[in-house]
This record gives sequence, C-alpha cells and structure tokens, in this order.
Amino acid sequence: MARVVVTPAADLDAAQIVDFLAAHAGVGVAAKYNDAFERLYDHWANFPDSGAPRARLGADIRVGVVSPYVVIYRHTVAEGVVRVLRIVHAKRRITGTMLR
Repeated sequence: MARVVVTPAADLDAAQIVDFLAAHAGVGVAAKYNDAFERLYDHWANFPDSGAPRARLGADIRVGVVSPYVVIYRHTVAEGVVRVLRIVHAKRRITGTMLR
C-alpha cells in the first residue's frame, strides 16, 4: 500500500474548489467533490499506478479525474509514496512549471 501525501499546493487547490462550489452550487455539491477527492486518494493508496501517465509533465507524473477537475500526482515507487501535486480545472493548460 502506498502512502498518499497531499502537497500544500494541492490542498489549497482543493480548498478553493470546495469553497467556490459551496458558494455557487451549494454545500451538498461541495461536499460531494470533497468526498470524491478523498476517494481518489484512497484508491491511489491501493492502486498507485492506476492514473494515466503524463510523461511530458515530468517523471512518474500521472493524473486522475474528478470531472471537471484533473488531479495531478507523482508516484515514487522506491519511496512507496503518491504525492498529490495539484488539482486544476480540465480546461486549464497544464504545464510542468505549475508542478514545481
């Protein structure tokens, strides 16, 4: 089982998404998205390589989707760690520099 670590940047992304959804779509919708992010993290703990690889973004970078958001992570096999890097809207242009 991999250890899942959510970076401060990804944690802030999730908080901003949930706050935005709470204000514009309701608390129930925001809670569903927050739960979906947590379920995805739990899934990666058991299946860390299940996300789609994105080699152009960097070594060991993979993504998962909580539509319409893309959750970007790095699985470091040697460490047994899944590091959640960012959560961005799927319409946003994703570059390697945003992951640093």
